[in-house]
Amino acid sequence: MTFPWKLLPLVAALTLTACGGGGSSGSGPANSDDAGGNSETPNNPSEPGDGEGGDEGGEGPVASNPPAALRFIVIGDSGSGSAGQYAVGEAIAEVCQRKDEFVDDMAFPGCDLVVGLGDNIYESGVTSVDDPQFAEKFEKPFEPVQLPFYMVLGNHDNTAYVGGDGAGNSRGEFQVDYTYFDGKLSNRWNMPDRYFLHSAGTTHTNPRSLVDFVALDSNPIAGGFGDPDIAYAYHTYGIDQRNWTVNTLAGSNAVFKIAMAHHPYLSNGTHGNAGNYDGVPSEILPVLAGERWKAFMEEAVCDQTDFFFAGHDHDLQVLEAVPECGRTEFVVSGAAGKTRSIDDPQRNAARFQQGDVYGFFWMKATEADPVTLAPATLCLDAYVVEPEAEGLGVISNGELTPAYTHCYDKQPMTGLVPGNDFSGLPLGDGALPLPLPDSFDADFTGPLKELRETLVSGFTQAGANLPDDQRQVFDQMIAGTDILFNAMDAATAAILQGDSSGITQSVQAVLAASEQLQAIDTSGLPAPFDQLGGAFDALAAGFGGGGGDAGEGGTVEDIAFIAGPLVALSRNLNNILDGIEEQVPSDVPVFAGLTSVLSTVSLGLANTLEQLVLLDTSATGEQLVGTVQQTLENLVNDVLWLNQIPGAEDYATLPGDALSSGLLIVVREVTEQLDERLLSPLAPLLDLLSPITGLLAGLFDGF
Repeated sequence: MTFPWKLLPLVAALTLTACGGGGSSGSGPANSDDAGGNSETPNNPSEPGDGEGGDEGGEGPVASNPPAALRFIVIGDSGSGSAGQYAVGEAIAEVCQRKDEFVDDMAFPGCDLVVGLGDNIYESGVTSVDDPQFAEKFEKPFEPVQLPFYMVLGNHDNTAYVGGDGAGNSRGEFQVDYTYFDGKLSNRWNMPDRYFLHSAGTTHTNPRSLVDFVALDSNPIAGGFGDPDIAYAYHTYGIDQRNWTVNTLAGSNAVFKIAMAHHPYLSNGTHGNAGNYDGVPSEILPVLAGERWKAFMEEAVCDQTDFFFAGHDHDLQVLEAVPECGRTEFVVSGAAGKTRSIDDPQRNAARFQQGDVYGFFWMKATEADPVTLAPATLCLDAYVVEPEAEGLGVISNGELTPAYTHCYDKQPMTGLVPGNDFSGLPLGDGALPLPLPDSFDADFTGPLKELRETLVSGFTQAGANLPDDQRQVFDQMIAGTDILFNAMDAATAAILQGDSSGITQSVQAVLAASEQLQAIDTSGLPAPFDQLGGAFDALAAGFGGGGGDAGEGGTVEDIAFIAGPLVALSRNLNNILDGIEEQVPSDVPVFAGLTSVLSTVSLGLANTLEQLVLLDTSATGEQLVGTVQQTLENLVNDVLWLNQIPGAEDYATLPGDALSSGLLIVVREVTEQLDERLLSPLAPLLDLLSPITGLLAGLFDGF
């Protein structure tokens, strides 16, 4: 069968461009930089070299010109309207004025722009685009700073119930809208979307962007309190932003790539490091601990950017790069409107840290000098502001007095391989049509954990560009398939470890998957996938269809009670796949790939349980292990459907090939473990099914 479709844009293993972010933003902000035409692109990567700003670019190197440079201010957590914020505004203006540079007859401004790292309006954000707090907590305090501000959202900007809960992301949309509001008091505020690219400065040599600022919206991912609005859910909004970030950074050829968001990856302040925010253990409460934001950073940002700027903690920190995040260096700037102590100065290696003060950073990015061969650099000054002091603490005896100064040479990437712990997370309750039964362990992981995560990651990204109604169904199918894969994982764990509890988990997972799949409404899907609902209904109705009640027969009968409906599901799914015509809509390959995987897992699980039953009769250990191995190898082939997504031939590595290659690596590792199991005594495997008789009757009471 020939399919003439092309693949959706992907970078790395099945990474799709997803222009999410929401808000009522238009094609671009209504204003431009006074500093020279910096450009921002809402959720849409710029072509390299689009941005201009800082020192003027040219057709090529000009011997008389100094290397191109961009000078900017970094503030965070500013919107208190306090005397401290007003003092910070005045101090920024003083620093920028005194940083003006003159080379021969050329003059360069001391500052080109300001970036703001969230919590722009305390304590609870704004409630309309003409909220007077925009004037009270931005326009007036920063009136001395006549520069464009590029802002991201913080948890206080997205309040729902209590200031800072971060559970009302729709409130943040007003700050996006303010960018385009004709009634604002100045043209300085810029937030073209909830996450966006801003390119600034142009190099003299081989003209390209000097700095790409990749502004991220961390709140729906890092915020500990769930937003009931599905538009900001992890498995929709979060995945869209992840895909956009990966593609944006991959498409950038800027000298410096700087990601910025409100929530830190590392911090010695009160909130602490992502994955352990506020001392919350990630093993117990991973969302509150910021584990998802940590996974997002390590999958999409780490090593891809030169720097990561964050606020959230009300202090000033310059932290060293860590191996887990490659070359990326860290700056925390959250003291422009509030102050707080450094909580644990030893938590992370720090070049500089100071709490209980107001302050900000001044930075200068400079391109490499082809004459002196000096590398590209980014230099920073930390300024501590004292509202009551003469010179505001930043000037003494007519000279600037930074609290700390440091210059970084441009560093190459370390080659850190991104993980898939963010996109590979089970979609969970947000995607499931029904609550999971209390008796089912949804967090169980076994030897197939990485395989499951790779599949979930790949298909979650593949479905990102489906229409909203189809995407919801697709996400529900992914979640249901992962639960069924949970059963295969548990059965494989039982085989490798000889632990009968794995079989109990496997049976519970089958029943939970059946319940979830049956609740999915597939009637709106393109043919032939509108028939999936019938196959799911048949699966649920099939349990006990052979005539006896659960737990009344012997082991063989009890396994047949589970395996029979799984085999029927696999056959029904294959019949649906056979109904695909040669010329079909472009969304079909995505559904076909997932349907094929679901069919393979269903049949493989049924066959695995069957081989376990037959171990004490005709089957051998080789047959049992071979069944598991064959199932995993079939999955590697199933995902090749994704090669037929529109745009396939435009990419050197097809998406199905990329995902298949990733799966193959994991399958080989599991296969080695299974082969080693064959060298061990098989007698313990005969006891694995002992819990089955009498188990099923009790299980059905909980479903």
